[in-house]
Amino acid sequence: MAKLSVVVPAINEERGIRSVLERLSISCRELLAAQCGIEEAEIIVVDDGSTDRTAEAAGSVPGVRVLSLPENRGYGAALKAGFASAGGEWLAFLDADGTYPPEFLGDLARAMRDTGADIVVGSRFAGAGSRMPLVRRAGNRFFARLLGWIIGRGVSDTASGMRMFKRSVLPRLDVLPDGLNFTPAMSASALLQRLDIREIGMPYDERVGRSKLNPVVDGLRFLWTILSTAHRYNPLKVFGALGIAALLAGLAYGAGPVAYYVGARRVEDWMIYRLVAVMVLEVAGINIAFFGLVANVVLAAAHRTPPFTNSLLARALLKPWFIRHVWAAGVVLMFLGPAINWRGIWTYFSEGKVWLHWSYTVTGALLFLLGLSIALWGSLVRVVYGIRGEIQGPEGGRAA
Repeated sequence: MAKLSVVVPAINEERGIRSVLERLSISCRELLAAQCGIEEAEIIVVDDGSTDRTAEAAGSVPGVRVLSLPENRGYGAALKAGFASAGGEWLAFLDADGTYPPEFLGDLARAMRDTGADIVVGSRFAGAGSRMPLVRRAGNRFFARLLGWIIGRGVSDTASGMRMFKRSVLPRLDVLPDGLNFTPAMSASALLQRLDIREIGMPYDERVGRSKLNPVVDGLRFLWTILSTAHRYNPLKVFGALGIAALLAGLAYGAGPVAYYVGARRVEDWMIYRLVAVMVLEVAGINIAFFGLVANVVLAAAHRTPPFTNSLLARALLKPWFIRHVWAAGVVLMFLGPAINWRGIWTYFSEGKVWLHWSYTVTGALLFLLGLSIALWGSLVRVVYGIRGEIQGPEGGRAA
């Protein structure tokens, strides 16, 4: 049996907060009577610097404790202040504007008890009725799919403002933001930490009063929160995609000169600009992709978790044989670059002149730079695996 603390952040919700808290009080009493694993419940309202009578309205509801902040600190900051003041082993929160049904608290508690989950989220998109505006619905769908793509597993509602979780998971989450992006950051961090997070469908209603959410500003903030949080755990997913895109762009941009050479058997001077651009794209692509690979391994070591392998690139590169031999492939390319230019190198040192066509120089430079990048990054990822103490790939084979 556990104690439940329900935190309700509020700012200028004088019009509707009393009704929400009265319904929440009834829900808590029903929860205790239903024996859902809860033996005691408390309700904490965090008044986040309201300029109206929100605190008085909340305090007029019997059994509600009001924590007043002297100034507006933000949605996330209010929640964190409430969690710090709470005494429960289980924590829950919901908004004070009437959008989330307080009666749903029992469903969250039963799901926590029955599944043993770390976090249970009330999802506005998991089958229950939702009256969310179309723009916000589309934005939430996009964030959910983006997070699922980056991590390999996701939730249907990344920004749900009603959820229940064990206090013990808080230290495992990243430093969560103080603003409205608290909930997507919490979802991203919980998934990236591989916590057991469950969802159950929940109805969603129109709020009482005017929304404080700006779809554009807060949408961009949500996007940045998800990307920056994911970057700290699974950078290969993002940088790998960027690196592959640069490599493919280079190949596509160089296809024209190659096709011309195959057909006409000559290289024109106009091709030099395109081939230099190809060299930049290919070298950049290799460096970006390998940066993501090494960052994945380093961050996994820092978080003491296995590297994320939820992409084709990760599954291809994070293999013992690849880690063992990739540096050697780079060395081969480094020698291949000068090898195709050996006549030019010989005549330069013997006669002080270079008679080879510039295309040999550009191609040799491309091969050398690619080889150098692969050799250095390959050696680094091998060293990192050695520092991890495993020298072992994610599939269990030895990597050195």
